[in-house]
Amino acid sequence: MLALLDQVPAPLTATETEAIIARKAAERLQSVAEAQQDITIHIEGSKIAVPLPARAVELMFTVLTAMANGQPISVIPQQAELSTKQAADFLNVSRPFVVKLIDEGKLPARKVNRHRRIKFADLVEFEEQSKVERTQALAEMAALTRDLELE
Repeated sequence: MLALLDQVPAPLTATETEAIIARKAAERLQSVAEAQQDITIHIEGSKIAVPLPARAVELMFTVLTAMANGQPISVIPQQAELSTKQAADFLNVSRPFVVKLIDEGKLPARKVNRHRRIKFADLVEFEEQSKVERTQALAEMAALTRDLELE
């Protein structure tokens, strides 16, 4: 399977003109996105009307806000496969740590010749589960601190 860079285009960084347009569009969408409302976009000068569900409006608002702030944007398909280096960069950990997670069976992956590939969806799921486990561990530590009156 191709590496992530072959599966998605390079991150989009808005030009100055695009950032101005994005800022105006984000300002107009903000209240609708926050209210989680479905909308219909009417294309000026045509009879085209495009219905958008609330989640798509929220995603558009997020993208437009990032563009307005000059932040690069990437859309990664859930079926994309990442190398261990790309997965490590996404998780903000070292590549050997990702390899260890794979070897321990904590992170699903497949081998392509000698190289490991991790589905992006599995990586996101791992990250979410990891956050839950960290939150639980912190709650337990806080409870122990209170029980032992170490505050």
